[in-house]
Amino acid sequence: MSIKDFYTMLFGEYDLYDFNMYLGEMLSANEAETKQLERRTAAYMVHVYLTEVINEPDEPSIEPAFVLKDIYECSACIRHIAQVYLKGIMPAKDGIFGVRAQVEKTEAEDIVKRVKNRS
Repeated sequence: MSIKDFYTMLFGEYDLYDFNMYLGEMLSANEAETKQLERRTAAYMVHVYLTEVINEPDEPSIEPAFVLKDIYECSACIRHIAQVYLKGIMPAKDGIFGVRAQVEKTEAEDIVKRVKNRS
C-alpha cells in the first residue's frame, strides 16, 4: 500500500494542496506516490487526521505507551505512535508496535475503520 493510497482512504480524495497542508511538513507528494506505507507513517497520518481534521484531543499522557519496546526507534514519531496506540487505533503485538513494518491493505482498512468509527 502506498502512502497516497492510505491518504485517500483516510482523508478522502487525494488533493495535492490538502496533502501539502496536512502532511507536507513530513512527507513529500513524490514520496506519497511511490513509497510503501510503514506503520510509523500511518501513525503520523492518523494522528494528523485526528487532531487537524476532526479536532479530537490528544490523550493527556503518553507515558502508558512507553511499554512499547520499539517506540524509540523513531524519535520524531513517538508522540504520533503513542496517541494512535493509546486510542486503540493501531494495536501492538507482544509489546511491539512494528515501527518500520509495512502496512498491507487489510490492515489499512482496519485502521481507517477504527478512525472513522470513534466512540
